[in-house]
Amino acid sequence: MKKIIYSLIISALLMLLFLDRCTTYNISTNDFFKPKGYKNFKSLIEKPQSKNYEILPVNGTFPILFDSINNDYYVSNNKGLTKYNYLGNIIISDDLAKEKYTSVFDFANFIPYVFAENGVYDFSGKKLVYTKFLQILNFKNEIKDSDFKILFEKYYKDAEMVVYDTNRNFDYLADNYPMYFKIKNNWILLFSQKGDYRFTHSGSNKLENDTIGQIDFLNFPAKFADKRLIVLKNQKNGIYSTKQIGEKIDDNYLKMYYTQLLKEQKFDYQSSNSIELLSRKKDEYYFTGGYFDFPDWVFPSFINTAYYQVAYNNESLFFKEKAVKYFKDSKCKNDLYLYELPKHLRTKSKVAFLDYTINIGGYMNDSTGVVEPIIKNGGLYILRQKN
Repeated sequence: MKKIIYSLIISALLMLLFLDRCTTYNISTNDFFKPKGYKNFKSLIEKPQSKNYEILPVNGTFPILFDSINNDYYVSNNKGLTKYNYLGNIIISDDLAKEKYTSVFDFANFIPYVFAENGVYDFSGKKLVYTKFLQILNFKNEIKDSDFKILFEKYYKDAEMVVYDTNRNFDYLADNYPMYFKIKNNWILLFSQKGDYRFTHSGSNKLENDTIGQIDFLNFPAKFADKRLIVLKNQKNGIYSTKQIGEKIDDNYLKMYYTQLLKEQKFDYQSSNSIELLSRKKDEYYFTGGYFDFPDWVFPSFINTAYYQVAYNNESLFFKEKAVKYFKDSKCKNDLYLYELPKHLRTKSKVAFLDYTINIGGYMNDSTGVVEPIIKNGGLYILRQKN
């Protein structure tokens, strides 16, 4: 009789384990085991709040840059920029969709200027200012080498700002690079000589180091005056708030590619603020695999509703979002990152940015023809004091 009872108990436990690990039934993650307050958690787009702070969607994306003199933040916004003040309020926002192209695509220089086909957009003031190029020179390599040298050195000497950029937006067959000179509040666009690769971003072996966020020319470094912007950092993962397309710039990247320099690497970004996963529950299968995909069909992966706490400046903000629990991993994949200023600048602004970037693909909406993500609400959010 005891053997039968033990067998029934073991069978029941195995069945519960199977249901918990291999089906969408929530056993260990059942709502019964969660505090009642979890039912009140909002999603990120519903603007979670604490007593003094709130989380809001950002009108833009990476990079996230900070003006340490004027205490303003900048994020890219399509072909333009969005500018936030130290309180996290939008000051200027323009996607410059009317422009054929702009320098924002590469964002190779960390400055609050956007270079377009015929002029420059200055986001650094209280209002957006557009200045048409006074001159556009050497676009078709019409200047002789000797004349170019004289002209370039004169412009460089007279200019308060000198900015070099990539040639992505121009005729690659021309094989030259745009150089922008600000002289007495006028901007001049001068293209380099054909085949001149003495720029830090062009892989020239004549230059030892390449400063991230600043393209330099051999013996004539860029001049940013007091307009250089700095990056924020997610201290937990060592990731800096540069563009997130392709390989992210983090501490490991900078160790591996030691000729790539980031001026902010010397700053102290240590922080007690954090994002913590409190609990989760299974919603649906993400991947079950085929019959021969053992052990996927035994231990499938699930899309979960995950419950989070953001600990920020001695307050807690709570929210819920989707996360994926892979059968091989002990933790959920959530791709949530908190970006903050270096410690010596945090007295200037109590603002941080939260990046929710989980991406597991999407599906085509037949009615709109648009690919919609499986997990929505992904993007950049700002954490600021309530107004």
